[in-house]
Amino acid sequence: MTDINKFLADIQKSVKIGRQKNGGKSDYNLLRDDLLTLFARNASDVGELANSVFEHWENAHVRCSQDLAYEPSEENQRLLAAYLAFLQSGDEYQDLISADDWAEFARLVNFEAEELDVGILQDLMGILVSKGAY
Repeated sequence: MTDINKFLADIQKSVKIGRQKNGGKSDYNLLRDDLLTLFARNASDVGELANSVFEHWENAHVRCSQDLAYEPSEENQRLLAAYLAFLQSGDEYQDLISADDWAEFARLVNFEAEELDVGILQDLMGILVSKGAY
């Protein structure tokens, strides 16, 4: 299990380094691959499901932003941490996850079910059932 607050600190560190490399300006497109790597590494137990969940976060919450220079916003950073906590069967920040997100997670878990460890699959499905995603 990853300490979710450490994950958030790692995101903020990546954002800061990205700004330094880009003349003090933020640019999500330059930061994206680092964030995906960080997320996938911390959610390695779920394999490709981590990439799918990250892509959902990016498409549903980041890419629709008015200005990608300000992404990931603090709210979206916490949301990504909530997504990671879910993948680790944790409950940190789950109040940030919407009903639409839970429904998408159910779809993604179903799609990746054959590739997941049975124990992990049971944990994720238990959370999804408790959240009304099924």
